[in-house]
Amino acid sequence: MFLWRLRLVATWQRAALAMLVVAVTSLCYAYYIYLTIRLPFQLPPIRSEDSISSRRELARRVMRVQRQVEILAVGGVMAPSLPQELRAIALELDPQITTDVTAKPPPLNGSVCPEEYHKGVDTTWYRNFVQAPCDDAPPFREVVTVLLSTKGWAKGRVATVLYNIRKYYDVNVVVLTYGATSGGGGAAPPPATLGVGVSVQASSADTLASAAINKAVAKVKTPFVLVSDSLTHFSGDLCSLERLVRVLEQESEAAAAGGSYRTLDGTWRHGCLQRRMENYQLAYVSGYEHSRHDCMFCDDILGPLVARTAVLRNVTLRETLEGPAMMRDWFVNLRLAGNLTLVCPDVMFFVDAAPTMGRRAWLKVASRWAVQSVWPHDGDKLEFSCGELKMKCVKIRKLVSSFLVPPCCRQAMRHELGFVQECAEKLGLYVELQSGSLLGAVKTDGILPWDFDMDVITDCKEHKVWIKNGTKCLSRKGCRYIQKHGYWMTRCKVSFVDIGCRPDRRKYLPQEYRGVLTRVNYNGRMVNVPPNPALVARNHYGPNYLRHEVHWRYKHKGPWNHCLTPGSHACLENFPSDGNVRFMNFADSYLDGL
Repeated sequence: MFLWRLRLVATWQRAALAMLVVAVTSLCYAYYIYLTIRLPFQLPPIRSEDSISSRRELARRVMRVQRQVEILAVGGVMAPSLPQELRAIALELDPQITTDVTAKPPPLNGSVCPEEYHKGVDTTWYRNFVQAPCDDAPPFREVVTVLLSTKGWAKGRVATVLYNIRKYYDVNVVVLTYGATSGGGGAAPPPATLGVGVSVQASSADTLASAAINKAVAKVKTPFVLVSDSLTHFSGDLCSLERLVRVLEQESEAAAAGGSYRTLDGTWRHGCLQRRMENYQLAYVSGYEHSRHDCMFCDDILGPLVARTAVLRNVTLRETLEGPAMMRDWFVNLRLAGNLTLVCPDVMFFVDAAPTMGRRAWLKVASRWAVQSVWPHDGDKLEFSCGELKMKCVKIRKLVSSFLVPPCCRQAMRHELGFVQECAEKLGLYVELQSGSLLGAVKTDGILPWDFDMDVITDCKEHKVWIKNGTKCLSRKGCRYIQKHGYWMTRCKVSFVDIGCRPDRRKYLPQEYRGVLTRVNYNGRMVNVPPNPALVARNHYGPNYLRHEVHWRYKHKGPWNHCLTPGSHACLENFPSDGNVRFMNFADSYLDGL
């Protein structure tokens, strides 16, 4: 019996030891995977469709249409379905595209009554669009709830806004307060002044508006909610909430509809912004490209808005942000979730001031989305460094399998290539770009955004000098020397430079030009290249060398790989496999193409 117990204990000990080994091994493997795939930046979760499969399906449909057009060009008869197919493809590529037949009729049993246009009835041009009478629309308090975030509001402003909203609409209003201040701002009005249908959600003074709004939205029972932190007054004669609800019900893919706004100094703005975010850049312009239902399709809305309650619950406000930065972030998330937004400028809100953001506020948005350059719609370009964004240039070799390299990391790579140039100049040695680095000079005026190392060649006659003195020079700059088969490399902090040698290729230049080397501007600094860099690149890489594809270490099917974080603005698969304009910095004139 005693021996049996000893054997049992030994068995349990071995089992426990085995489980411990498995657990430690699993943790080590998980840590290894983390180190392997760690990116130089943190991106928020993104909901996005598989863009590669979507593009392939659209390509097949376009090719079917193309074949029909070819038949039509030689005397065939156009298939009746051809215009519809072209329209469907256009709408799938961009749901904002407008044609004569894309405007949907209002739903038969909508939440609000339909409107009618009676031209010339009102010669002051304020009431020719009228709401038609109907019996099936529910009470408006069952349609819209109003959320007023009152942080920083002056005393009496809450009562003014409440009175005027309730003057025109029998709706439930939730007043979000944030503790009392010395001037009374943000404090709840006396309960007796609230009236029926008005409630207060009180929060501490340090609560962010995003958290308070998310909490309030979770309790809303109506399908739509009006959200604002900037109202100063309200006039139902100038601001039809029914109009915004009507548009949202006609546009099933629209998540929010806003209105224009008038500030306290009398300035009116439509508040519709277009946004472009790609290649670590974020730009806004004021305006619209498409419209429907007399409303502008927008990527971002500056004024108060009516949103679908379900969408606000699904795409919540980021609870580390508030104010305009909170909204800029939310609209990016909204679009990535597949939602549209509109501004109906004939619906006007009274607000205190136009939303503005300083550098600190933009840094919060830029950090969240890993963008280094920001063009606000109302200010000068802002640039943020890797340090400000907490971006680290690590694992670039893994990054380029599906992402573009961040500009600050490319700049660090260029700086380290400069070490080789500086040592060459100091020692009187020759060096020029080759391979992928030369290809980048020809195609993208600098480092290929999907390259992770630098490639140069020296004159073979100078090889021994490089090994003896050049490596010492590079060592003093923090780079170490590694010998490879047939070439050597220098490994620096961020990247490494492969260094080979060739006979002097300057002989291809005419005799009288050999004293002047061919050079290019390579990410802001001049560097030597072969006498005709594009000729060498074409002969090196062969046909279609101007087309792009992922680094050869990660080459599979197609030019780009499927992105590790689909939907990110830095995914290679979002970019064309030809041309270089999309990989460059936004030019002010190019922003017109938003």
